[in-house]
Amino acid sequence: ELGQSLMSSVSDVEAEALAAEERVQLTVLDAKSKRDEAAAAILSAGRLKTEVDTLLKLLKPAGDDTFTLVVDQIKVAPGYEMALGAALGEDLEAPVSDQSPVHWRHNPPQGQDPALPEGVEPLLTHVAAPPELARRLAQIGFVERDEGARLQPQLKAGQRLVSREGDLWRWDGFVAGAHGATAAGQRLAERNRLGALMEEQAAAQAQADRLASEAHAAAESHATAEADERRLRALWRETQMKLAQTREALTAMERLARETETKLSSATDARDIAQEALVDASEKLTEVDMALEHLGDADPFEEQLQSAQDDASEKRTAVAEARATLATLEREHRHRTERLAAIVTEIERWTSRRDAAGNQRDALQERLVEAEEELEAMADLPGMIEEQRQKLMSAVADAERARTAAADDLAKADTVFREIQQQLKAAQAAVSNEREAKARGEAKLEGARQRRMEHARKTQDALGVMPDGCLALAEHAADAPLPSLADVERTLSRLKADRERLGGVNLAADEDLTKLTEQFDALDKERFDVEEAIAKLRGGIGELNKEAKARLGTAFDTVNGHFQKLFGVLFGGGEARLEMIESEEDPLQGGLEIFAKPPGKKPATLSLLSGGEQTLTALSLIFAVFLTNPSPICVLDEVDAPLDDANVDRFCTMMERMAADTATRFLVITHHPMTMARMNRLFGVTMAEKGVSQLVSVDLEAARRFVEEAA
Repeated sequence: ELGQSLMSSVSDVEAEALAAEERVQLTVLDAKSKRDEAAAAILSAGRLKTEVDTLLKLLKPAGDDTFTLVVDQIKVAPGYEMALGAALGEDLEAPVSDQSPVHWRHNPPQGQDPALPEGVEPLLTHVAAPPELARRLAQIGFVERDEGARLQPQLKAGQRLVSREGDLWRWDGFVAGAHGATAAGQRLAERNRLGALMEEQAAAQAQADRLASEAHAAAESHATAEADERRLRALWRETQMKLAQTREALTAMERLARETETKLSSATDARDIAQEALVDASEKLTEVDMALEHLGDADPFEEQLQSAQDDASEKRTAVAEARATLATLEREHRHRTERLAAIVTEIERWTSRRDAAGNQRDALQERLVEAEEELEAMADLPGMIEEQRQKLMSAVADAERARTAAADDLAKADTVFREIQQQLKAAQAAVSNEREAKARGEAKLEGARQRRMEHARKTQDALGVMPDGCLALAEHAADAPLPSLADVERTLSRLKADRERLGGVNLAADEDLTKLTEQFDALDKERFDVEEAIAKLRGGIGELNKEAKARLGTAFDTVNGHFQKLFGVLFGGGEARLEMIESEEDPLQGGLEIFAKPPGKKPATLSLLSGGEQTLTALSLIFAVFLTNPSPICVLDEVDAPLDDANVDRFCTMMERMAADTATRFLVITHHPMTMARMNRLFGVTMAEKGVSQLVSVDLEAARRFVEEAA
């Protein structure tokens, strides 16, 4: 019952561990997805925040911000920014403060302002502006682009029409087509976009916070699931150990119970035999006593008693032999009964096989009859086939003659076709050449026309007249001879040089100089900051290199000392050392060389040693690093494969010392029996059933204690 209870506990704990492992997998996927979503949301929120900050900087008034511009106090519906920018233009850059030299102020009408044309919607309905602009906006109408020209004659003095694209029609006949976004329109559009971006940023930030919280919760769930899995795995291992111990105790108890039961059965049999003997002896004693009472002298009966005892002994022996014979006969009877049952089963199987063979024989007989009938039906088939073959051979001969005649005709036709094809190719080549010549001529003609038109356009742009009017413009008679081209070129060059010497007047040169000076100062300051940062960075790099060199030297000396000691222990003597190579200036850029001298050999580098010596040297270096900076766990995979038994024993001894000195737990993957014998616990995989693997473990320490206690 205890074993069944532990088995049930192990099954329950294993099921819980598997469920916990599934939860860990699910929580890993959930945490990763939540983390990715949170990172994407944070990135999106950061991008929106960057765009909002950029727009805030761009929309911040430049220079003197004492007065708030009216453009910053207007809210326009999306899509109407270009219309408002075209309607007010530079007037949007003026403030509403009376202290500014240029400003807007409230000017109420003295009477009734004229109404816009019928059906025209005032722009004021789409704009929220200070009251100072209400009268101006009420006289600006919003129309479609194709309606402006038609409604312009109906405008009263001071009225304007604008379109969504930025076209302007004024009451006095002025028309300004949309020529791109104005600065004011762009500023209004950017302000509207800023509002939308701030709302998107708030929503994205809220979503990012929510997803970050969910990711944090998912990470906590994952950590909890991992903790549960570790706890259940530990509980499963502990329960497995208890189950193994219980199984061992139960096996011992069962063995003792079987031995006790055997002894008890033997004692019971002996007791029954003794009881029967006692009863017989009692009966005989009673008979003897009664006989003694009736008989006075017992001497004559002693011989009879002895003979009776001998007779009883012989009869007991006969009874035992009869019982043994009876047991033998019973076994033979049971064996014969089982054999008889097997014979009956065998007879039934052979009977069924006989019936099946009879059925098969009948089926084969029927197939034989059918085959004979088919053979009789096909008896005349060879003659029919021969007759058909003769007909086919005749047809083949006729077809061959027809094919030969057709081949001759085809050869003649091919000859004629090739001649015609050559003539066609020659004609096509001639046509292609003519077409190419025509195309080249047309291209040259088109190029000449383009050049003529280009020269005409240049003449029109430069002189304001077409080429036909150049003679009249130069006051040159039509019938007079033209001057030489060289004289004209010299005159033109002289006049162009005179014009270039005059130069142009750059009215914005002062402002350009100021801007360039400011840019130069900013760049010069940035250059100074960058140079200062480079100097600091180089100083920091130097300090880091200095500290790294010092630490590297200390670590190298420590590792080298441990390496020399461990080499002597693993090899049972010899010398070894580590050397830095190519490190005169910078040891961080140098290399490491291992020099080893096993006992009885000359000093050599690692590459010149044998496989086992290389393995021991590498293990010495690994253990030296572990002694310098111990790690909680060390995994060694088949490191003892190239070693002999003596070196394996040294390796195991060194590993035990390392485990005791550094508290490092070594996980060794090996097939060597000496290494496995020196371990505290063995883990392996067995296949109790085909296709079903099971992890088993053996606690060698516990087994060693059991052996010592049993001894």
